[in-house]
Amino acid sequence: MANTTFDGTTFQASIVKITSRGTESTVAMLSGNLFGEGVAFDQSGNLFFMAVDQINLVGTIYKITPDGVISTFGNVTSGGGGIAFDSAGNLFAGSGDQIIYKFTPDGARSVFVGPSAFTDDAQPAGPAFDSLGNLFVGTESGCPPAEPDSILKFTPDGVETTFATDLTLPRGLAFDRSGNLFVTELLCDTAGSDILEFRPDGTRRVFAVVSGQTNSGPEFLAFQRGP
Repeated sequence: MANTTFDGTTFQASIVKITSRGTESTVAMLSGNLFGEGVAFDQSGNLFFMAVDQINLVGTIYKITPDGVISTFGNVTSGGGGIAFDSAGNLFAGSGDQIIYKFTPDGARSVFVGPSAFTDDAQPAGPAFDSLGNLFVGTESGCPPAEPDSILKFTPDGVETTFATDLTLPRGLAFDRSGNLFVTELLCDTAGSDILEFRPDGTRRVFAVVSGQTNSGPEFLAFQRGP
């Protein structure tokens, strides 16, 4: 599966595979009126996909084996804010009720951090792990005049610090091999969005500006695994 992209489509309840040459194929079609909220692979090559029901807002995590067998792995109670695996194979999932859930490889669910980790109506989004096993998540409060958003850092045992502040809807987080954190930011009051780069010491720069319509732009990003 090298040089291949997997994409969870919104509203269509489908997983699309895109090769490095741009060839598309459908990996799975899920029943229901679902909203895609993140994809991630485990160490065995199984694809996990979070989808949120637009009626009851329950977020379901599906597991898809390399040969296409689909099963329900777990769920979150309200909406969804992306998924990510740690190095031990545990799956972490953001939920709209200000909870980050931890799922062991066999599907047992526990609360990693709860509402006390987040301010007001901020919700976790775009979880990503650094090479030391620290979990980084964006907080989403909405467009201004909502409070500015942040990126929070959680150690493996749940100790929280604020890594960055004064952001707007930081939804997609990903680390490069040098430990730099890249973040998609949706700029509500302008056309398009930007991608920020944060060095390990927290200094930031605008890596790219993405043009487009107001309230539109990339929401997630990932780095291709190289040799």
